[in-house]
Amino acid sequence: MTDSYLSFDIGTTALKTALVGEDGRVIALAEVEYTPSTPAPGWMEMDPEAYWQAAVDGARQVLAKAGAPGAPGDAPIRAIGFSSQGETFVPLDAHGAPLGPAIVWLDTRAAELTRRWQREWLSAERYRAICGYPWVLEGLTLFKIAWLREYAPQMHRAAKFLFLPDWLIYRLTGEIATDFNMAQMSGMLDLRRGAWSVELLAAAGIGEKQLPPVGAPGESVAPVTPEAAHALGIAPGAVVCLGCNDQLAGAIGAGNVRPGVVSETTGTALAVVATTPKLLDDARFYVGRHAVPGLSYAMPYANVSAAVLTWFRDVCVGGDYDALTAAAAEVAPGSDGLTVLPHFAGTGEQPDARGAILGLTLGHTRGHIARAIMESCACLLRELLEPITARGLALGSIRSLGRAARSDLWLQMKADALQAPVERPECPEAASLGAAMLAAAGTGRFGSIADAAEAWYRPAAVFEPDAAMAGAWEEIYARYREACARLYG
Repeated sequence: MTDSYLSFDIGTTALKTALVGEDGRVIALAEVEYTPSTPAPGWMEMDPEAYWQAAVDGARQVLAKAGAPGAPGDAPIRAIGFSSQGETFVPLDAHGAPLGPAIVWLDTRAAELTRRWQREWLSAERYRAICGYPWVLEGLTLFKIAWLREYAPQMHRAAKFLFLPDWLIYRLTGEIATDFNMAQMSGMLDLRRGAWSVELLAAAGIGEKQLPPVGAPGESVAPVTPEAAHALGIAPGAVVCLGCNDQLAGAIGAGNVRPGVVSETTGTALAVVATTPKLLDDARFYVGRHAVPGLSYAMPYANVSAAVLTWFRDVCVGGDYDALTAAAAEVAPGSDGLTVLPHFAGTGEQPDARGAILGLTLGHTRGHIARAIMESCACLLRELLEPITARGLALGSIRSLGRAARSDLWLQMKADALQAPVERPECPEAASLGAAMLAAAGTGRFGSIADAAEAWYRPAAVFEPDAAMAGAWEEIYARYREACARLYG
């Protein structure tokens, strides 16, 4: 296990710990759950200690599952990497102790402040020019820190504001550091300068000294302290490296490290990461610097996708996914004229938009509706990618993640809708693997992050587009777009 790696994927309700071997295969995986609290309407908080304890418990679980040799505390780990939810932050006092709970990214306490800033001085165009966000989002760290100034001044005077990977890095090493991807997700980074925005920090009432120094994903920080090594059950000497947001970590874990490769996660929402040779500027999607030097990425996003199929199963049908997708497979492409608009929770541009099922007849069955929902998600993926492909980016390969990636039918739909190959990665825990890739590159196992991804990414299956289906999918997509235009303008 000399060249093994630990990775921590810090989610909203659980932390996943992976033990990854020198060949890039996951040796063991553990998931430790926790529950954020909601002390007031729109608030969401978490005890910072819960994240640390989940990391400790997860590390000991994967080592036990792997049958680590030697006495507890002797497991040799080369490096530790991170993947994380964005925006959640922990305020610390001058002694490094939390001043209060972590404020979770889903917390919307700063909604009114955000609207006030938009009315008074911060337009979407101005904000996008600074930090790459296409919209001014109330959940970003920037606005919640500004909220603290008005309602919790003691927390606002924090010696440091740390994001979740930074908090674990601090617990592991005693050092303060963050990566440029997590910094940008906070809504406070000047994207083009690669440094904290003086203008935005002044608006929030804080100084740069209250934030961590910004490095690159994969950059080594320091070895774990003897105390932290003992807590995790590993031998001293493991190097802790900077990570990144879970969407970018998942892209890296899926081998999305060159222009023309796209990774997409069809789950509750639909998130796309398209690697681009240069930084784009577009009001329809988020953009940022890739972890691979010299590259950028675009991240279109939709609030709802596969969750509509879950809704249909739970509310209207019952049973399991396999039975539902089997029924969908019996229906011809186009679902006999049925069209679903999956925007059950609005869109980024139109938060009040709602979903629809159009063209229902007495002849339609649950299989028709299930297939139409699946087709709508394929259409949504194409819709999100069109502004990027219109700029000349050719789709070389799409790597699919999330629950929907388990369905051969769904992946073939996407391949036919996009007329591009779609791959199911061998490792379903792409974010955990991507975090390990960053750590492996950061400690010299590979010459670069791209080398690590190219070496460790393996496809489990490739779905080639059927050229004979191109016409049918043009009709399906045209019907979807026409329905969107009629309902949403």
